[in-house]
Amino acid sequence: MNTEALQRALGIFQHNQRAFAEKLGYHESALSLVINGKRGLTPALAKKIEVATEEAVLREELLPEIFDRSWSQRNPIRKAS
Repeated sequence: MNTEALQRALGIFQHNQRAFAEKLGYHESALSLVINGKRGLTPALAKKIEVATEEAVLREELLPEIFDRSWSQRNPIRKAS
């Protein structure tokens, strides 16, 4: 997990964990464990972060060991119309 990318994502929400968790549809306490490195970042949460940050932070930045750099190009997030 790339902690710098995760901190950038949190920064988009002015480092407000509650607002970030709400946007992700995630419990604030569970998100805190991920941010503090006590729980691993899952691929599903990485995708939610990518969506919540409107692709400012990509899943392959968060989990480069799982997603390669071309992942988002091959699997774009589909915007609701």
